[in-house]
Amino acid sequence: MIPGPKTPMQVAKQTGLHLPHVSRTLGQLLRTDLVDRVAGQRRGRLYAASTLGQAVFGGLAEERGDRVVAPMIRGAHLRNYHHWVSTQFTSTAADEILIGAGLDPTSLAADGWYPLRVALEALDRIEARFGDGTYETIRRMLRDETPNHSSIKRLLTRVLPLSVLLELGPNAYSREFNHGRLEVEVEDHRALVRNYDWISSPARCAAWLGTYEGLLRALKRKGTVTKVGCMLHGDPSCGYQIDW
Repeated sequence: MIPGPKTPMQVAKQTGLHLPHVSRTLGQLLRTDLVDRVAGQRRGRLYAASTLGQAVFGGLAEERGDRVVAPMIRGAHLRNYHHWVSTQFTSTAADEILIGAGLDPTSLAADGWYPLRVALEALDRIEARFGDGTYETIRRMLRDETPNHSSIKRLLTRVLPLSVLLELGPNAYSREFNHGRLEVEVEDHRALVRNYDWISSPARCAAWLGTYEGLLRALKRKGTVTKVGCMLHGDPSCGYQIDW
């Protein structure tokens, strides 16, 4: 609703969420006086941030800076989840995972931005349905799908040493996420990668571990990836040590 009014359909298209989810959320915001209905009927209604809503947003922006922006992720990640489940199981199962997370699998844009919480829910749904609670399924999925990430593909097309490719990781991270940051320290045949993600979860930790393992596999390099720090355990970042 900021900077200007939008219809529920516009909000659904912008966020990638199903229209019923959007309508339910708008109803909650209306009841708390954070948005106003300014014009239109039913799905054509326009909603805008109320004076109170603008004040709340302004206060959050002043207090939290860029963190007032909802953490988002590129749609390519969600499409990779869908691809893996379709390949390993069925396309129907893949559709059900995304629909259950509130997404329409038929309109998922690889370059579009989608709420991170939706991606995390999709990971949890995949683990709950096909995993055993250890998140090894998520780790394997990301290991398999890493070469399909557009940012990884761009790195793989460059004939560069692994150490240099890893140092380019922060740029790739910033293209895939609108939040957080990645730091890389390389020395000889070892790299320490620190993920400063705004939001983490056991599934996301397993996904990152699989991603770095998948990078080694895609480059046909023998090596190991070890988790050496975790935000879920109170560390400032999730750390991954890559040895090759």
